[in-house]
Amino acid sequence: MKMRLKNNIIVFILALVISLILNAVHMLLPFMFGPIIASIICVKVFKMKVEWPQSLGLLGMILLGVQIGSTFTKKVILEIKDDWLSIVFITLMLLTLSMIIAYFFKKIAKVNYETAVLSVVPGALSQMLIMAEENKKANIMVVSLTQTSRIIFVVILVPLISFFFKDSGSGSAGASSVKPLTQMLSLPNVIILIVAIALVYYIMDKIKFPTKQLLAPIIVLIAWNLITGINFKLDNFLIAGAQIIYMIRIGIQISKLLDQMKGRVAVAIAFQNISLILLSFIMVLIISTFTKHPINELFLGAAPGGMSQIVLVAIETGADVARISSYHIFRIFFILFVIAPLISYLLKYLAKLDLQKEKNEESQR
Repeated sequence: MKMRLKNNIIVFILALVISLILNAVHMLLPFMFGPIIASIICVKVFKMKVEWPQSLGLLGMILLGVQIGSTFTKKVILEIKDDWLSIVFITLMLLTLSMIIAYFFKKIAKVNYETAVLSVVPGALSQMLIMAEENKKANIMVVSLTQTSRIIFVVILVPLISFFFKDSGSGSAGASSVKPLTQMLSLPNVIILIVAIALVYYIMDKIKFPTKQLLAPIIVLIAWNLITGINFKLDNFLIAGAQIIYMIRIGIQISKLLDQMKGRVAVAIAFQNISLILLSFIMVLIISTFTKHPINELFLGAAPGGMSQIVLVAIETGADVARISSYHIFRIFFILFVIAPLISYLLKYLAKLDLQKEKNEESQR
């Protein structure tokens, strides 16, 4: 117990120091890459056994959820409402690209179709793992490794592409006029928000709803903005702290995944994730010629990663956090209520065909 606490303190201090150094030299996403670098150093170089408390990672995600939700003001919601067609189209195109890449992933990794499909669908880790457990033909180890390892490629490629196409005139300007939480809210207001977030989180946890760590605070903050009209943003030190305690957990995950990335499956995973990210970028380049939205916002909206990591990139590059989040929130609901049932039906249909084929072969013998 003492050793675990000591190791966690060392990781945190190292993450803080590296993040501040990266920030001082104006490195891209210092409070995102700092904890990742610190975690990899501790686990891979110092050979430390680090078990980062799940509660701290959860707190980091909830704070990021608050920051995302705070950007959904009445004005922003009205603007996004007129952009629903773009959100739907990009989501459908991304999922179409995923299905095409699944075919090549199947060939390279030499896995069955069930495993390939469940491995490729972006932004639905928990749902795809549940379906992999239920499907007897799916290789849950490959699905789990492919889905979780996507984060490695997302935190490396997405920020680099986004940084080169960031637009100085995008969403950050409006946000800069909003005062920080510590200047806008009284202690009773903060307590109300904490209780409301805890209640919504509890309800979502009971019904097994995915991404509740982000969606619960987002729902509460949207309601807060619409009801009270008191808009605020998180203080910079809170955003930095949230990134550090959340990204340490991600860094530890990456450290462990690096040991598992071997052989044919590793090549297939690299191909799948790099292709998905690059093809998403090419897709939004084409779409940007028909819309007024900046390339960076379209790319971050389409990027096949977790919403928490994508939003961190959006904050750093001054993109419209609310608009980008709306793409990812829609994707979560669309996958949950439309794509997941369709995939489930498809896999059951394929299993039925295979069973019928086996019966026919037996009858012919």
